Amino acid sequence: MNNKKKETTVFLRCDCGCSMLVVDKTELDNIETYYNISIQDSRYDHNYTTIWGRIKSAMKLLFGKPVYYSDILIDEPEKFKKFVEDLNRLCLETKGE
Repeated sequence: MNNKKKETTVFLRCDCGCSMLVVDKTELDNIETYYNISIQDSRYDHNYTTIWGRIKSAMKLLFGKPVYYSDILIDEPEKFKKFVEDLNRLCLETKGE
């Protein structure tokens, strides 16, 4: 059996280059569709790389405090609008196109 697989990716990169929001769409045999949403982070500007930073992060988790692993700063409205349009196009694509 030969499975047909179609993959499409839309991404939005942080203006400083440290993070990226990635949305992957996978269609299998024109029947099943899966979406994977991830935030990819270079971690170069976070304190989680030190022992103390990791302990602080673990303590926040243990005590139910919010832990922000990543954020994406976009200061160009047109860049964000293009991302939203790309997401909309990704959702509206019909199977088999």
